[in-house]
Parts: sequence; C-alpha cells; structure tokens
Amino acid sequence: MVIKVLICFGLALLSGRVWATEIGVYAPEEAPYQYLDSSSGQAAGFAVEVVQLVLKEAGSKVPIKLQPWPRIECCVLEQPNNLIFTVYRNQESELDYRWVGSLVPFKIVVYRLKSRQDVQASSVSELGQYRIGVAAQGSRFRYLSKQGLAANLDIANNDESNIRKFFHGRFDLLPEDPTMLFYATQRLGLDFSQVERLFELTELAGEGYLAFTLGTEDALVSQFTRALEKVKSGSAYQDLLLKYGL
Repeated sequence: MVIKVLICFGLALLSGRVWATEIGVYAPEEAPYQYLDSSSGQAAGFAVEVVQLVLKEAGSKVPIKLQPWPRIECCVLEQPNNLIFTVYRNQESELDYRWVGSLVPFKIVVYRLKSRQDVQASSVSELGQYRIGVAAQGSRFRYLSKQGLAANLDIANNDESNIRKFFHGRFDLLPEDPTMLFYATQRLGLDFSQVERLFELTELAGEGYLAFTLGTEDALVSQFTRALEKVKSGSAYQDLLLKYGL
C-alpha cells in the first residue's frame, strides 16, 4: 500500500499537479481585463480568459471571484494560497506578492476633461492644487499619498465608479491606464473623446501580473508559473490578444 501511494505521488510530481492546499482566485473589476458580464452574470474579460486557461492547465477548477479591491486587500491578501489578478507590478508593489507571471503591460496617464482647460499640470509636483480621483488602496492611491497628496485624493470603491465621478466633474484629474479607460467609457456609455492626456506617471509603469499572496509555498507558485508560460506559448493566448485588441 505504501509503495502504491509513493508511486501515485511520484506521478503527481511528474505531472506538476500537486495540490496540498486549496487556493482562492480573486480579481477586482478592471475592464477590459476583468469585469462582470451583465448578460451572463459571470466573470469576463481578457485576463479572466487567460487565467481560466491557466487554471485548466494547472488542473484546478477553482472559480474566479470578482470583489472590490478594498475587500481583497482586507480579507484576502493576509492569507497564503490566494491567487490575485491583475496586480500591477512596479516599485510600489514589488515586495507585496509572490509573482507568477505577466498578463498585460500597463501605464498610468493623468487625464483631464477637455472642458477643463483651467487644469494645467505636466508633473506630479504641479498636482497639489487639484482634486485627484483614485480607487481605494491601489498603487495610485499609495504612490500619490507618498508624494504628499493624500489630502488631494477623492477616493472611490473601484475604477469604474472613479471614472463615472470624473466625467461628472467631481474632481479635476484622473490617473488611469489608457486601455482600461477606453474600454470603461464604452461600457459606461461615456464619451472617451472628452478626455485629454496631460502626462504619464512613469514611476507606475509596469505590467499587470498574476500573483499569489505572501506565504504561498514555492511549489505552488512554480506550478502556476509553468502553467502560465505554457498558455502564453499557445495559439489560444494569441487569439485572445486579437479578440481584445491588445
């Protein structure tokens, strides 16, 4: 019996699918990467479809749960073995996760409404006189707070709520990923042509990653890293890039 168990365990090791603990998979809504499809009631988007392929490759049937970022931060990040996406990997977040692999490139651009020509800024040092909209507790929130701008921040629960407030004139400036902003305006019935780029926050440029929470075992991180690499080398991944225009 012992020999049989050892053989089965050895085969599991060779296949790379060893599940000693259960995992959770969580993501905040960030269209077009991950969002709740109103027609199906299911998680959808580029990153969701990629992660579904990764989960299948890794032999997992764990469902993807969409939750507001503040809830993920307070209830999920403190526990090991939770898989999170899309996490922005940059100087602000480098030590906060066990990184699996990149899903999408991203950058953060500061926007104003074209109707607000009175709003003039070309660098972070010129933001002190303006209200700036950010999602709660994200990398933009942390970065701008560290720049001494915490009192200037208008905080929303998520990016789409933040974008709505921006278009309704609730604050002056919106730091946002251009691709996310374009898709979000389409989903929300807003006019993307009303916004105007001012400058990029180059310190926040990086890539959106699939990542495990701290405390996750090396073997589990390696297993999902291999699964993601295999998915990205396949035709299904290229098809998704074309589907979402990325």
